[in-house]
Amino acid sequence: MKTFLKIVFAPLLWLINSCSPLGNPVDEKKSDSHYYNKQKSDINYSPMGNWFELANTPMNADVSSFKVLTRYLATDKHRAYFMQHPIAEGKVDLKTFHAKEGFYMSMIGLDRNHVYQFSKEYGAEIKSIVPVKIEGADPATYEAIDYLWAKDDENFFYRQQKVPVDYNSFETLGESFSRDKDSIYYHALSNFKSVSADVGSFKILHERYYAMDRNTVFVNHYTGNEEDTDIIPIPIAPGETVRLLNEAYVQIGARIFYGAEPLDLDASTTEIIGTYYIKDHKKVFYQDQWLQDADPQSFSTIGDFNVGDKKGVFRGAERVSKN
Repeated sequence: MKTFLKIVFAPLLWLINSCSPLGNPVDEKKSDSHYYNKQKSDINYSPMGNWFELANTPMNADVSSFKVLTRYLATDKHRAYFMQHPIAEGKVDLKTFHAKEGFYMSMIGLDRNHVYQFSKEYGAEIKSIVPVKIEGADPATYEAIDYLWAKDDENFFYRQQKVPVDYNSFETLGESFSRDKDSIYYHALSNFKSVSADVGSFKILHERYYAMDRNTVFVNHYTGNEEDTDIIPIPIAPGETVRLLNEAYVQIGARIFYGAEPLDLDASTTEIIGTYYIKDHKKVFYQDQWLQDADPQSFSTIGDFNVGDKKGVFRGAERVSKN
C-alpha cells in the first residue's frame, strides 16, 4: 500500500516542488519560515514553508547581511524585521538587536537597553511593525517562562506587564491564581490584583476556576470580557466542607454552585451528567439554567455523544429532538 501511494502521489509532489517559489532555507536550525528566492536575490518569508496556503512574501532585504534570529525575527544591515515586515526605523538599536533561545522567546526582541514585544500598525493594510517596550525589563536577564509569565533577575511580568510581587517567594498556582509570602493574587485576561485571602490556608480547587482558603471559596468569573471578568468570593459557613464536583460545579456544605450561582438542588441526590448538566430527583440544570421540560428520572447520557431524557435529546439548554 505504501509503495502504491508513493507511486500515485509522486507526480503531485514533484509538481508542487517544481512550482515552489522558495529556494533553500536561510538558516533551517533557527527558522522554518525564511527562505532565499530561487535566484538568491531576496529573502522570502513563508510561514513554515507553506507557500501554497500561508503565503510567500518577498522581504526586500539585503541578502548579503541578512541574519535569521528566530522564526519571527531577523535583521540585515539596514533594519530589523518581525515576520515579513520591517520594524519601524530608529525604534530599536539595530547594532545590538538580538533574540534569545527558547520557544517562548521567539517573538521577543532585545537590544542593549530594552526588551520588546511587537504590534502591527494598520492603515488600509499593515503599515509597519511597532516595537513596544516591556517597561522595567532587564534585557540581560529577561526570559519568558510561558505564554503568560516572564521574569528577569528582579521582577516578574504577567502578559508583559511588571507585577508588584515579592520576587523571592512568588509562585504561580494554576492559571488564575498566584501567591507570595504576603499575598494571594488573581489574574485573568489583563486583570492582575491581590485578593483578600488567608495565605497559609489558600489552595487551588481547579486550575482555572476555583480556589479556597479556610473562610471563602473564590470563583474566577471568567467571561472573556475584560470588564466582566473578576474574582467572586463565596463565604464558607462554620462547619461547612467544600468539594469540587468537576470544573463546572462546586459543593459548599449542602449548597451546589455553578460558578458563583447557587442552584436549587438537593445535594444528597445530585448527579452530574457529562460536564455541564446536573440533576437531583426533582430538577435538571444546564450550567445555571433550569431545564423545566427535562425529566430528571430518565435524564442521562445517550450513547457516546448525546445527553437527554426519555422524551429526546438536548443540546445546551435546548431540546433538539423528541422521541
